[in-house]
Amino acid sequence: MLKFKKCAHWYLLGAFLLSAAVIWQAASSTGARAGSLTLFVFDIGQGDAIFIESPSGNQILVDGGPDDALPARLSEVMPFWDHSIDLIVLTHPHADHLDGLLAVLKRYDVGMVLESGVNHTIPEYGEWASELARRRITRGVGRRGQLVRLGGGAALRVLAPFRDYDGASVKNVHEATLVTELVFASSTALLMGDAEAALERQIVASGDDLHAEVLKVGHHGSKTSTSAALLAAVRPKFAVISVGRKNRYGHPHQEVLDRLEAAGVRVFRTDRDGTTTFTSDGRQFTVRER
Repeated sequence: MLKFKKCAHWYLLGAFLLSAAVIWQAASSTGARAGSLTLFVFDIGQGDAIFIESPSGNQILVDGGPDDALPARLSEVMPFWDHSIDLIVLTHPHADHLDGLLAVLKRYDVGMVLESGVNHTIPEYGEWASELARRRITRGVGRRGQLVRLGGGAALRVLAPFRDYDGASVKNVHEATLVTELVFASSTALLMGDAEAALERQIVASGDDLHAEVLKVGHHGSKTSTSAALLAAVRPKFAVISVGRKNRYGHPHQEVLDRLEAAGVRVFRTDRDGTTTFTSDGRQFTVRER
């Protein structure tokens, strides 16, 4: 004990220097992304969870995955002292997109939420609505044509849904999926949520310029999505599929993989490649290799 007391100040100094180094490293990694747009497609299992950091440092979550693993994923890309999220986008209220967001609401200060508002009877969606009300989080309903400015010249443009679904009940919740286009100067990423063929056809028929370097493949690579017509309109360089290892749905479907290969798209899968990170300087997206 005496020996420890004599050396205690050295232990304390060492601990201080170690803490300072950790803080400096975290601050440096955050600073390294300043001025660029970063898009993380998390390895979250059989579900979707996307984290966006705008050039001005604003932080956006699109969906949250199927369980409470999301805070751990966030800790890998956010400084440990940062407990705020500026915007959460819930593409649709299925558990594999929603459940992880419940953990985020309880651990982070959330600025506002954007969702389609379509009604769904699962208990998690009731809990979601209650938490938003209890925490007095501003809730917006997404519709085609909206533009959400993210700061630093980046924006989310809402491509779908095409009508107001707030409070509506539908047979297939995927009809009301929020589809968004992430734009930063000349670079674009298309985030398809769980959009299926019918919604894809509407989007393609709209006449919008859909060209995007990055395509977040719809519905985890299900054969109901990522049609040849959509790929012809988007002409992506990269595609990323958010999918769980050995999932019981057979995602991604081989037909989708074949279409992507035929279109010359470089494909990333979270079940094989882990979290996939794209960055843009405003000219183009590049993928961060491991």
